[in-house]
Amino acid sequence: MKWIVVALLVAGCMDTGPGPQPKKIERKLVAANLLTVLPDLTHLDVSLAGQVTYVGNTVDRPVIAPGQAMRVTHYWRVTMPPGPGWRVFAQVRGAPGSADFMNLDATDMELGHPVGTWKAGEIIQDPMDITLRPDWKSRTATLYIGLVRAGGHDIGDRMAAIGPNTLDRAVIAKAFDVDLSKAPPPPGTIYIQHAGGAIAIDGVANDPGWAGIVNSPEFQTAEGSPEPVGKATARMTWDEDNLYVFVQVTDSDIYSEYKQHDQTLWKADDVELFIDADGNRRGYVELQVNPNNATFDSWFAATRAQPGDEKWESGMVTQVKVRGTPDQAGDTDQGWDVEAATTR
Repeated sequence: MKWIVVALLVAGCMDTGPGPQPKKIERKLVAANLLTVLPDLTHLDVSLAGQVTYVGNTVDRPVIAPGQAMRVTHYWRVTMPPGPGWRVFAQVRGAPGSADFMNLDATDMELGHPVGTWKAGEIIQDPMDITLRPDWKSRTATLYIGLVRAGGHDIGDRMAAIGPNTLDRAVIAKAFDVDLSKAPPPPGTIYIQHAGGAIAIDGVANDPGWAGIVNSPEFQTAEGSPEPVGKATARMTWDEDNLYVFVQVTDSDIYSEYKQHDQTLWKADDVELFIDADGNRRGYVELQVNPNNATFDSWFAATRAQPGDEKWESGMVTQVKVRGTPDQAGDTDQGWDVEAATTR
């Protein structure tokens, strides 16, 4: 059987009682954020319909990474109370044309001192904690803020922000650079440890180099393949010379007729390894091993939609241990193990 990794999450819900209760905000928090003097900050001084001024903000970091938290503290000055029916809104948007977008929840200050209670002369300090989505792809993240009618979602429902540093009747509060190199790995990613010692390719993972190397989650069979009776897991490690892989397969009927290098191993039982070294999803190495210790290797310059270069040689070294008979179908087997090393 061929194997790939998959994760499945099943969730359900039922109504078992009253909904969530509003968050209780202590009065001392509100009092601490009603100021008499503005702190030192870079002023934007954007007027919202002549009633409220978005003075500016302070930030705790100029560069953010996907999945990382930051604090932006906003400052508002009230000239004329907006009155009931208004609320603060805030959004983070990525580069133009990207799908990166976040609607932000109300802050503690916005809950404890809502816009309908704002009074003339108040200076309001509004700390906002933002965690950038871990799947953020843009190299920029721009924070927009303003006032909108309660229940309103359209641009026309916003209190008009006037002057520079505005867009779509909102204040352009801050533009952040995003360090994509520090983005968290995708779900299911496993950190590959350095080998703690030597590894001999003999099909048995009992060398010092395998000590402490964790197993992957169980694999899923490749699309279109029948489900096996059993499971497969893998371990990976590396040193300055090689990338090492050990795959342990449980299978009640092991069989492959292929015994020569670069035959169509994928048409029968095999283990397949795909290496995209720069992670750009274009250009990758494909390596395969079957229960007969036959191997296949190819370089795909783009995607699998175009033929690979099967003349390319990886120099992979492999050894297989079979618990059964790989050249006889229909009998009862236990499984097989693959140990491989390929140059980095």
